[in-house]
Amino acid sequence: MAEIELWGTGTNRTFRAHWMLAELELPYTRIAMHPRNGDTQKPAFSTRNPKQKIPLLTHNDLVISESFAILRYLRTQSDLLQHCAYQASPRGQIRFDELSSFMLMELDATSLYIVRRHVDMAAIYGDAPNAVESAKAYFLRLLVGGLPHLDQQEFVWGSTFSELDILLTSLLDWAVAVEVKLPSLYADYQALHQKRPGYLAAKKANRHSD
Repeated sequence: MAEIELWGTGTNRTFRAHWMLAELELPYTRIAMHPRNGDTQKPAFSTRNPKQKIPLLTHNDLVISESFAILRYLRTQSDLLQHCAYQASPRGQIRFDELSSFMLMELDATSLYIVRRHVDMAAIYGDAPNAVESAKAYFLRLLVGGLPHLDQQEFVWGSTFSELDILLTSLLDWAVAVEVKLPSLYADYQALHQKRPGYLAAKKANRHSD
């Protein structure tokens, strides 16, 4: 198998890619890169990804620059995570599209990234405490409305661990990091998946340095 390279460390989104690689036990080269110290603007990286964003995965002549697309691709490169019958069905695939769109658009981009912009990157985007608190409240409201039944299942989609569990757990981690208090239902789900060996390995791999 040709070498996989994963560029990027230190963010919630790079963590997702490291976690999937760990779950699938795929060998890869880890290239530590900080998102905001100029690393992504260097020619060695920007020629591969003109968007200058991490994570970035390269494999043969394939270049993938969005975290969830990376998860989707990696799952095709290993048979360690088999789809259950529901996941493979047309109904299951429709639900996958619905859940992934919901989490990426509503929980990530419309909620938690607003907090990141006006807290971690306030020097660029400005302080906006009202926007931050509104985004946190929006996250909780949409989380409860969009994923109300996690107490009835171990996995967010079907009966097998999937890239959607990586996505949701990473979002819950991010929410806790910005001081969103999770209802017990979601905290329990988070704690369950934080015990996975792949999660623990990814936490180590996602550090900027060893």
